Amino acid sequence: MPRQSVALIGVDVLSSKGVLRAQTILLEDGRISKIGPGPDVSVPEHVKTLNLPNHTVIPGLVGMHDHTHMPGQTFMGASASRLWLASGVTTVQTAGSADFSSELALTEAIRAGDVAGPRIFPTAPYLTGPDGNGPMAKPKTPDEARQLVRDWSASGATWFKLYRHIQPHIAEAVIDEAHKLGRKVTGHLCSLTFSEAARLGIDSIEHGLISASDFIAEKTTGQCISTRSTLAGLEMDDPRIKLLIDLLVAKQVTLSSTLAIIESHFAHRPQADERSLVLLSETWREQYETRQHRLRQTGGQLPPSVLGKLMAFEVQFSKAGGRLVMGPDPGRHVLPGYGNQRGFELLVEAGFSVHEALEIATANGAEALGIGEEVGRIGEGYLADLVILEGDLSADPGVIRNVKLVIKGGELYSPAKLLAGLEGKFGPQ
Repeated sequence: MPRQSVALIGVDVLSSKGVLRAQTILLEDGRISKIGPGPDVSVPEHVKTLNLPNHTVIPGLVGMHDHTHMPGQTFMGASASRLWLASGVTTVQTAGSADFSSELALTEAIRAGDVAGPRIFPTAPYLTGPDGNGPMAKPKTPDEARQLVRDWSASGATWFKLYRHIQPHIAEAVIDEAHKLGRKVTGHLCSLTFSEAARLGIDSIEHGLISASDFIAEKTTGQCISTRSTLAGLEMDDPRIKLLIDLLVAKQVTLSSTLAIIESHFAHRPQADERSLVLLSETWREQYETRQHRLRQTGGQLPPSVLGKLMAFEVQFSKAGGRLVMGPDPGRHVLPGYGNQRGFELLVEAGFSVHEALEIATANGAEALGIGEEVGRIGEGYLADLVILEGDLSADPGVIRNVKLVIKGGELYSPAKLLAGLEGKFGPQ
């Protein structure tokens, strides 16, 4: 169906390559047809014009560790999809499903235009081992694992998620079968080291250094041991870190940064802001207050210095040529969309430039999903997935929160309208 033709006038365009000031972007039939300085772009009379001086345009964010569930809420449904879109997230990979059939239905409803939301790359239910979480799938044999991959692929799964207690022989079967079917595999690892997973051919690994069990001396094959004590004593110039990063890069393993949820473990860090708190259910708000009191009393389970190490690992990985992507891992007070924005801010704090952080949050994710030729960048011929921000993002990463208009595939969305009625919708009701 033809989209409305729109011209964005006088905008600053921010991409991984820099800033273009006072540009005109012409959108026709859902794509970017022309971009350039105002005098160079002819705008037809029938085109709707939006004059937007002092606004920054960026590609739609691509969330690579997003969920349609949070702990305590099995399926967030249209509430999550609206909040993603209102926050400038136009594409997500869900990194594990807690209600697979509902996630597939939401994906199709968005595709059909019945529900507002980002395009979703649905992930199958979690796959773990005998000691793993109760509700997750626990295939006992490689053949059983392969059959699950075939069945879930046929239903619509595009990715598969290995969870903390997965055993190596099961993981190997999942990865092999998924690749035969043109699907991809990611993992929140523990029983598998990053090195083992890379050699098995895993496509992506979630959370970064905090879940790397490679440095635990007493670990045996297939055993899941907490990394907390190891991280406190690990130095970032340890030669083993470089060896691990070199292996991940050589094996073309993508890493997902989830700094927004990781930050919530540290008492010295900012926690929920008011815009997130008003969206929490009363039960979830009470649990948040209880958790914050406990965090202040105990100081958390990790020393403050560990956060800097986790950030440094992501910078080192990226500088070595690794593909880093980003997602919030919704949970606690970290919500869909808002968590993606916070993740962007934290990438800048970690040491990435605004341009580099934007590439991580957009183009890198699109490439990992196999849609990098259409999504994740601003250029002629690309899909019109754009976010209009009030202010200069190149000067202030906090401008990522000032979403004034979202465009997905040429369709215009008002963040205010998408957010209306979401108060209290997140968390157990």
